[in-house]
Amino acid sequence: MNTYLSQSNPVTARWESEDHLRDPKFQLDAFRYRTSRLLQSVAARLQKHTKTLGSFGAWNRCLNHLLTLAESHIESVILAKFIEAVQNCPDASSQAALKLLCDLYALDRIWKDIGTYRNVDYVAPNKAKAINKLTQYLSFQVRNIAGEFIDAFDLPPYILRAPIAMQSEAYSQYTQLVGF
Repeated sequence: MNTYLSQSNPVTARWESEDHLRDPKFQLDAFRYRTSRLLQSVAARLQKHTKTLGSFGAWNRCLNHLLTLAESHIESVILAKFIEAVQNCPDASSQAALKLLCDLYALDRIWKDIGTYRNVDYVAPNKAKAINKLTQYLSFQVRNIAGEFIDAFDLPPYILRAPIAMQSEAYSQYTQLVGF
């Protein structure tokens, strides 16, 4: 059995401190746990459907589940590489900015798939709320340095023409209205 499946700990499921939620180990373990659960589930489904539909039919029947598994695996690899890049960043200021983005990516993905974690008590309700609250806070933090990222990544103007990137009066009124 995969080691990530046996890590549903009732104590850590409730930890909600910012240090814990921003810990790369927690984030990567959560991503890998999700991938392990999906792998176990898709294997069981394929085995079940192969008996009646054959291999090809079972594969087609489970295709959405297989695509979700593939996406989960890719996200785990991306997060692992992102964490590695943050840790190897030589400039402290850049490292802090990248850590902020990395944490936002990880927590946002965990939050978007919170049902998976909640259904198996990997994340308790209080921790789910803390993840959502911290994700919103980190989004606000990233907003403050978004211009620096645009410059650093040399994003072309056509990408910046998205309504959220425009500095029009309507956008300013909207952001004031929603509290930014």
